[in-house]
Amino acid sequence: MRWSRCAARLILVAAIAAAGLAGCMSKAKRHLYAAEDLFEKRDLKGAKLELREAIKDDPDLLDAHKSLAHVDEYLGDEDGAAREYEIASRLDPADTKLLNKARYYRQMRELEGAAGKALDDIKAGQAEEGINILSGIAADTKHRGARERAVALLREAAPLIAEQGDSSYQAKKYDDAVKDYGLAIRAYVLTAEATGKLRLDPKAEPLIRSLSSAAATGGVQDRAFAILNDVVAFDPDNKVANAELAKAYLARKPPDYATAADLMERAGAPDAEVKSLRARAKRR
Repeated sequence: MRWSRCAARLILVAAIAAAGLAGCMSKAKRHLYAAEDLFEKRDLKGAKLELREAIKDDPDLLDAHKSLAHVDEYLGDEDGAAREYEIASRLDPADTKLLNKARYYRQMRELEGAAGKALDDIKAGQAEEGINILSGIAADTKHRGARERAVALLREAAPLIAEQGDSSYQAKKYDDAVKDYGLAIRAYVLTAEATGKLRLDPKAEPLIRSLSSAAATGGVQDRAFAILNDVVAFDPDNKVANAELAKAYLARKPPDYATAADLMERAGAPDAEVKSLRARAKRR
């Protein structure tokens, strides 16, 4: 946020200055006026201390709460800004800007709470529901704090879900393993999308192999097929995803040798292997 924009937001109270000149300024307003002076000198931490003192002396001093909310926003203290906007909106319920700001921060806290609960759901084995909730919050561009929280939890969730997939695989529950691995991979894709990255985190690549293995062992290649297609659509140059998707095409009935050859070429397979697949495609 540019300084000029923040300076425009700080409440300038001409009456306070006039009162000070007259020698009848209250203690709370003296702190408010001191905060204004410190703000103009770009000493935001000092201004914040003065505003807190003003509020301590006069809890209903609206201008102090409004100014403190703006200072907290500039300093990145979202909890403090939320608290001050909430108080200011109660002191002046006719101010729609204050009401909207208070509502914005309430919604953000609710979203952050929902994100935390989603991770709890994932830990409890309800991975799909948790990922869906985190996905929605991570796509919310209006509430930056909640969005960042959701992205951080997606990073945390991915390996947790992968562990659930490993447990299902070991228990020979291949359908569940494919589902879990797919959700873990989706968490990595969502994280990459939310952070503007065009490639998948390398940590997802072992999961792609595990997904393919579980699907092949359990005879449910079609379930892995859709997931692998999504991964390749997001990260077309991912060699592991291309190679595993090629295997899925070869497992289809009838096998799609031509598409498998293209995928294996993108995966960096030896020329001889690619040529063999293309030759088989021509014989069909």
